[in-house]
Amino acid sequence: MAAAAVVAALLATALSTPQQAAAAPRPPGPPSDARLAAEPARHDLTREQAYFLLPDRFANGSRANDRGGLVGDRTATGFDPTDKGFYQGGDLRGLIKKLDYIKGLGTTAIWMAPIFKNKPVQGGGESAGYHGYWITDFTQVDPHFGTNAELAELIDKAHAKGMKVFFDVITNHTADTVTNVEKKYGYRSKGAYPYLDTRGRPFDDSSRMGKVDRDSFPYTPVVNEDEADVKVPAWLNDPTMYHNRGDSTFVGESGLYGDHTGLDDLWTERPEVVEGLEKIYQRWVRDFDVDGFRVDTVRNVDMPFWTQWATAIDAYAAKRGREDFFVFGETLSSDPAVTAPYVTEGRLDATLDFPLQNAIRGYASQDKPASTLSGVLAQDHRYTTDKANAYEQVTFLGNHDMGRIGSFVSQDNPGADDAELLRRDRLAHELMFLSRGNPVIYAGDEQGFTGPGGDKGARQTLFASKVPEYLDDDQIGTERTHVSDAYDPAHPLYRSIAKLSELTKRHSALRDGVQEERYADDGPGVYAFSRTDLRKQVEYVVAVNNA
Repeated sequence: MAAAAVVAALLATALSTPQQAAAAPRPPGPPSDARLAAEPARHDLTREQAYFLLPDRFANGSRANDRGGLVGDRTATGFDPTDKGFYQGGDLRGLIKKLDYIKGLGTTAIWMAPIFKNKPVQGGGESAGYHGYWITDFTQVDPHFGTNAELAELIDKAHAKGMKVFFDVITNHTADTVTNVEKKYGYRSKGAYPYLDTRGRPFDDSSRMGKVDRDSFPYTPVVNEDEADVKVPAWLNDPTMYHNRGDSTFVGESGLYGDHTGLDDLWTERPEVVEGLEKIYQRWVRDFDVDGFRVDTVRNVDMPFWTQWATAIDAYAAKRGREDFFVFGETLSSDPAVTAPYVTEGRLDATLDFPLQNAIRGYASQDKPASTLSGVLAQDHRYTTDKANAYEQVTFLGNHDMGRIGSFVSQDNPGADDAELLRRDRLAHELMFLSRGNPVIYAGDEQGFTGPGGDKGARQTLFASKVPEYLDDDQIGTERTHVSDAYDPAHPLYRSIAKLSELTKRHSALRDGVQEERYADDGPGVYAFSRTDLRKQVEYVVAVNNA
């Protein structure tokens, strides 16, 4: 069955060291090719190991905030611990209490799903904003999770334990408060329905912005009176700050201009919107010692926005003494040609590595050829800029939208017993940890969580659940069910991840050494690559086998 091995060998011959150049003229000449090759452009954050969690689903430290200070039934408070689509009760106080559990995995960075104040319930009351992606107030923590003071306490205590804190942030949309007079929501294209300035003249917002009012849009935007002032900062209540073109079909132009599942799609081509979003997140950099941002729905926002916004956030953080502030984006695609431009042109520090995630699943879970891995890693050059490269990519095996690695190995191998599922799960983690990039553990994966995947089916609580669908889930490597808490440091996957973390920290080349392919079988079989520490002149050979 699948196995992984790591072999360390001192290089037989020392790498040649360039002689010091003769006295340089004034001004000094450029660095030599040898020096440039030996000192590649690297962001400081290439040795991180992150732990990603939804605060609502991780730990409940206080029952007092379960309803977010609201009264009424679940359609008012959003709280119903028997329904996977509603708040379960997790909060920042619970996270603070469980920091040692997270640290025990070898974690160096905690990444939280959005913690900003959300619209508690949207639509017809069938789901709540427990996930954090329906923001109304960008200036405060959602009361279901706690307070701004508790957030500051969390950051301080995480830092004291040697862990950074990353926020999940959103620039594409806000909560759904803007509707339209026509009460129609099908997407209307720019070609058929161009934007009009206040004199009725069409204009293309990608090249210039005209002065607009509510008659400038394909649909006439309107906000219900009871929600007219619900968003903070106040400029977000102006319906002309949104695209107002109807719902996205996630194809072509609508992917940039349409409302994502009905959420109000910000007009990010407008300079006022870009500046407003810069100020929103600069405030969090200023007031909290946050270490970086993960940005949601990056592919649903125009590229010029990222170039300006990411540059502004980096510059602001640097002025406040955080030169290593790290911004990475969700760019949903398994093609590096699609994801890499958000680093090279958009100026993000990295993206979530969907291409590598897809390749690791294919190899470790679906017995696909070694070329599955080779084909992705051979395109690492696409991420190289003056400040970044593929070693900063944020690697993962599954997430809260698509599903967990435990879900994938179970679905891909329906006849496998628990021992085989555990071996495949371990192999996937070994590949992620020993390959280039910053690996992420999704909360619950270290406890063998599975589930059907896809949004709510991948968001089980680590504390004891009352959700019938979750109680039916099998878990890998244990007889435990979701009726019990799941913070077991003796679970075989928890222990495997902790050992991988220890290994890669003890031998730093395995975390961020130069990676070079050595061998790839044409079909299922061996994939081998080197991780080389140029300073110590030591090469580590990693060989994996899925046959």
